[in-house]
Amino acid sequence: MSQVVPGVNLIGYAKYEMGIGESCRLAARALSAVNVPFGMLDYSGGNMSHRGEYSWSYREIEAPIYPVNLFHINADQMGLAYATLGRDWFEDRVNIGYWHWELPEFPDEFAEGFRHVHEVWVPSAFVRDSLIRKSPVPVMVIPHGIHVEVPSDAGRNRFDLPERKFLFLCMYDTFSYSSRKNPSAVLKAYRYAVQRLGLPAGLVIKMNNPQKTEVDNLRREAEGLPAVRIIDRVLSRSEANALLNCADCYISLHRAEGFGLPIAEAMYLGKPVIATNWSGNTDFMSSENSGTVGCKLMRIGTHYGPYKAHQIWAEPDEEHAVHLMRKAVYDEAWRKRIASNGRETIRARFSPEVSGEAMRGRLSALSAKLLQRTEESRLPSSK
Repeated sequence: MSQVVPGVNLIGYAKYEMGIGESCRLAARALSAVNVPFGMLDYSGGNMSHRGEYSWSYREIEAPIYPVNLFHINADQMGLAYATLGRDWFEDRVNIGYWHWELPEFPDEFAEGFRHVHEVWVPSAFVRDSLIRKSPVPVMVIPHGIHVEVPSDAGRNRFDLPERKFLFLCMYDTFSYSSRKNPSAVLKAYRYAVQRLGLPAGLVIKMNNPQKTEVDNLRREAEGLPAVRIIDRVLSRSEANALLNCADCYISLHRAEGFGLPIAEAMYLGKPVIATNWSGNTDFMSSENSGTVGCKLMRIGTHYGPYKAHQIWAEPDEEHAVHLMRKAVYDEAWRKRIASNGRETIRARFSPEVSGEAMRGRLSALSAKLLQRTEESRLPSSK
């Protein structure tokens, strides 16, 4: 007899405009796409990001109502979540963590998080390979389900951008560490392409959770460069989608990604992308559907928050990035080909339905454990 798929308590930063908040909302869309019942708890956990996303408010719950918890709360915050939410949210339920991490080695100090979950889901094979070496519980790849809704008034005039100039776009969150997101490399590549090679293009850099120091540093690095626009105001999800749709090419010269959500979103919209060929984004990027930037792996060498000096990440080849930027502007056939292939890849393999079916399949398997627990709880005590 087939198992009934249990409902899910979806717990995460549901109203926060940040990557892991969007991860929670993507899970809601994926579960909804395959009709798995769920409720959402908007968890804060001391989060300092902007709170302004209310698209799933009608699904809010105040107490757990289903037998499975899905925590879109990373490993290092699971202890705080347990202390904040209390035992009633965790006990007698199957607890799943949907975790992100961006480097090859999962930190020992994050291993405490495993104590609070029976299983971990991750968005990419890169994250799985990092966690699985230290995990005492199963680690499963459940891809993000990508869907981008573009508002009808999504024109460039909304952002005071030039209508006829070829525009590259880079987006990043300051809370995700600029050293990892590496917008400076984008500026350096752009400087060379424009000033040395005369590339007729502009560059837009969008910062989420803008910090004055970060903004000042970027403006200093962009000094003397033509057609650079730094957007440092808070954008709603709808505005961010509109901005993404305004770009002619998305570029990310990151040093490490757990998944690379903006890259995938740009591909969903049929935008050509140029990005570092390493880490989580290689699950959906290839030379056939994107501009994959060569790189070399190197020691970080300095502590950047959770990213410790002994770990490795990628240093993108800026000369190769410049080559691909020129190709994006001048080689229309190549640009259209990778854009079309990228769109097909994301819509076919990373849709909400695909993600939802992957969740449904795993939840169906877990329902056997739930049934066994129920049966055992009904047995008379041997005492």
